[in-house]
Amino acid sequence: MPKRLLLILTEFPPSFGGMQTHAVALCNWLHGKGYEIEVATYRLEDGPAEIPEFSFRVHRVMSRVAYEANLKKLTSIAKEMRADLIYSSTVYYGELAQQTGLPVLCRSAGTDVLRPWIAWPFRWGSRLLDIPWVERQLYRRWRRWDWPQRLETFLIQARSMRMRGSACSMERIFANSEYTTQLLESAQVLKERVITLLGGVDAGYFASHRGGRKELGMDASSYYVITACRLVERKGLDTLLEAVAMLLERGLVLQVLIAGDGRERLRIEGHLARLGLCGAVRLLGYVSHNELRDYLHASDLFVLSSKEVVDPKTGLRDVETMGWAICEAAACGLPVVATASGGIPSVIQNG
Repeated sequence: MPKRLLLILTEFPPSFGGMQTHAVALCNWLHGKGYEIEVATYRLEDGPAEIPEFSFRVHRVMSRVAYEANLKKLTSIAKEMRADLIYSSTVYYGELAQQTGLPVLCRSAGTDVLRPWIAWPFRWGSRLLDIPWVERQLYRRWRRWDWPQRLETFLIQARSMRMRGSACSMERIFANSEYTTQLLESAQVLKERVITLLGGVDAGYFASHRGGRKELGMDASSYYVITACRLVERKGLDTLLEAVAMLLERGLVLQVLIAGDGRERLRIEGHLARLGLCGAVRLLGYVSHNELRDYLHASDLFVLSSKEVVDPKTGLRDVETMGWAICEAAACGLPVVATASGGIPSVIQNG
């Protein structure tokens, strides 16, 4: 039975979110079971402030840009720790099977197939792009540059080819929904190598909570609708807000809580003002996992209004591939209303 595991976790604290929570829970569970684990993740972008301590070794060495350089570093770490098995949180590191001779398993959340974010998929130039200063400058600008469409198409094709080759090299892939399983099969991964394994949450953790509405600044008699998500286009918050405006016009009395933050916050605030919803909708911003649990217990209904978004230039799709927040709401006993988008039907049954 393999005892030494190298975990490649691209989403890891000090950044926060559902994937980071899952990553830490997995590490703690494996460590508690007696496995010798080491984690490889991205270099810190903004310095070492507020880095949590762990009882296992964390290699913060991976580049967000230079994919080929990452393969070399991960190969070195695996050999140095004498790993028995490699696990990755994306489909991108199957090539390590050939370079290390080890079995490589991964979990796919679907977005790694839909939108391969291997920034620079080529061998040439990888060493230069791995220099921390160069990487910081490029990574901060990469998200703001408006690439010529021909160059972007060239990069997307190369990224997709690298992604498919890596995915097909995996010993096993755990897909987070039937939707993701279908994506992997369309990427030509052998069907017998894919296992559909829905995400889940610690029901015992979500069963308990600390405070009630008074402690959270909520009205005792109001009907509260809550959603928890990053403030990005695919979460469909425009649809949610327009639905709330319609309900209010029909005389229903309700309050809406939106837990989360993101690049769309200013636009959403403007939409709230245009619809006249500033008094009925409260943007909570980022809330901790414990706080979210309290808000869920204090609310009456959870809504996830996600939709599929297609980039008009590249044709890349962005969609909810499962919906972890639905599982968290259900664990708190909340009824859920959600759109039938992407992998959401895998975790909620209509009616």
